[in-house]
Amino acid sequence: MYTSKVIQLLKTLNTSEKEALKKWVHSPLHTQHKKSIELILILLEKRKLTIRNTQKKKLFTRLFQEQIYQEKKINHIISYCGKIVEQFIEFSLHYKYDFYAKKTLIEYLDTHQLEKYAHQHLRKLEKVQQEQKIQNQAYFQQQYQLEEIIFERQNVTKRSNHTNLQAVLDNQYIAFVLDTLYYACETITHQQLYESTYHIPLLDPILKIIQNEQYQNIPAIQLYYYCYMTLSSQEGETYFNTLRKLLIEYKSVLNTKEIKRIYLIAINYCVRQLNNGIEEYVRTVFELFEYGLEHKFLLDDDQLNHFTYKNIMTAAIRLQEFEWTTLFIEKYTPKLALEHQDNYRLFAQSKLLFAQKKYQSCLQLLSKVEFSDLFLNMNAKSMLIKIYYEQQYWEALDALIISFKRFLQRKHIISHQRKIYQNMLYLLEKIIATPTFDLIEKEKLRIEINQTSPLTEKPWLLQQLENM
Repeated sequence: MYTSKVIQLLKTLNTSEKEALKKWVHSPLHTQHKKSIELILILLEKRKLTIRNTQKKKLFTRLFQEQIYQEKKINHIISYCGKIVEQFIEFSLHYKYDFYAKKTLIEYLDTHQLEKYAHQHLRKLEKVQQEQKIQNQAYFQQQYQLEEIIFERQNVTKRSNHTNLQAVLDNQYIAFVLDTLYYACETITHQQLYESTYHIPLLDPILKIIQNEQYQNIPAIQLYYYCYMTLSSQEGETYFNTLRKLLIEYKSVLNTKEIKRIYLIAINYCVRQLNNGIEEYVRTVFELFEYGLEHKFLLDDDQLNHFTYKNIMTAAIRLQEFEWTTLFIEKYTPKLALEHQDNYRLFAQSKLLFAQKKYQSCLQLLSKVEFSDLFLNMNAKSMLIKIYYEQQYWEALDALIISFKRFLQRKHIISHQRKIYQNMLYLLEKIIATPTFDLIEKEKLRIEINQTSPLTEKPWLLQQLENM
């Protein structure tokens, strides 16, 4: 039973929601199935739901005392309990979002010709909308629906030439524009990762309207517009700089989830520039990470994503912020999901040791673990290659380059990531093959390294070329 719908739903509820569910099931309006009520209350009294305390036979005995166990009977009750909890969640969500509850009430009152009371609730709903600080797509969608109610009531009660029809159209279109821009950003991100292709209807006209400064006074549109242009334009850097300013100026206009999404897009833009060897973005992305940690944009329920953890730590090390990195590892490793903590702590510590040129300690640490995470595994191999090269362990280097090439071919790796490491290996082998005294070939290779993209290790390769 532990894997049943009702158990999975109950595990999502907090303490106050569980108390509300107890009241819900006691109401005959919502359920009259006595045994289902009993089972839900039995489950709610448990401090934690586990495989052991949710066994069907034990629960059947609690419900039916001395009766012989019947699988079909308990399954029917469990299924019905799932439906009851789903209905409770539907009800709770409806009334959690006050706008839709009020809207439904107004429509009901209008339908039953209780115009006076409908008008009272309409004024309250307008006041609630006016006090909203977050003005995202949901806000404009609600404003559109509110204006729609007002328009319908004007037609019925006043038959006036003066209507709010323009407000209906404006808010409906703003909501549409925000939706389109949001998904336009998502499609670009997806295309970059998976080489997919998407057609976004009416995107070009929307961009032209915004470029003509028609929506300068809508911060949400400005945020998503500059986000999209940062991702899509050849002049991305100009748009990115504006986006950074807007993120600080309008951080309260969107909800936390939406701001975080745009924030991560800004960070990923910097990461891509770094992958292309543009080192000046290291400080920029580090500052974004610091700001994001300070304002908790990068945390979900006080938990840090392991990819974000890796990117933060990498940026800090590249800036030689070694003391900051040590404190970061101590503070934020416990905020990773439990299954990632050991691997990512070891990886971060080895990365720090490598940056401090403590190569033997780094090798000892890396020898203790085979990273199950594909990205950590590739990054660790890259680190080993650099150590072998700098320490002139030529046999070990040759063997690792060969095995790493095979690894990149046989594993299911995102093409962009595969190319980063393939480019590194290709150029390192060219460095090894280039005679120290051949200045012409060295200059050709320097130009090739600078022009190669994507290439995360561009600074390191250039340094090795310089050291020849």
